Order: sequence, then structure tokens, then C-alpha cells
Amino acid sequence: MALGRKVRELRRLVPGAAVLPAERLLLRTADYIVRLRVRVELLRALSELIAVTNHGGIIGGGGGHHDGDDATSNNL
Repeated sequence: MALGRKVRELRRLVPGAAVLPAERLLLRTADYIVRLRVRVELLRALSELIAVTNHGGIIGGGGGHHDGDDATSNNL
């Protein structure tokens, strides 16, 4: 792939890069990649949190408040 074609492709893919000079385009591209990686890590963390909470974790996981122990709270 020729350099000009690669530059055009970056201009198309990177938000706000359509009219930047080549050196600014490279800086913007690097920044965009870093921001995408941060988003991916955030989404992974959220996904793991949701998986934990849906499998016996915080939400609906059977934990919760309990008054008294089973031996003394049976009033039959």
C-alpha cells in the first residue's frame, strides 16, 4: 500500500483528522489509539463486573441481610 493511500485511510478512520497535515495526523492517530485502548480496558472491566454480579455477586446473589442465625430464628 502506498504511503499516500495509507495517509488517506488514516484521515478517513481517525475522527477530526480529515484536514490535518501529515505530522499532526500521526499525532492524532497515536492519541486516538491510546483512547481506544482505554475504552477497551474500561469495557473489559465493566464486562467482568457484570459477569460477577450476575453469577452470585452483589446483585441478586443470595447474599444480603439476615436477622439472626438459623438455629434461633426458627419459630415453629
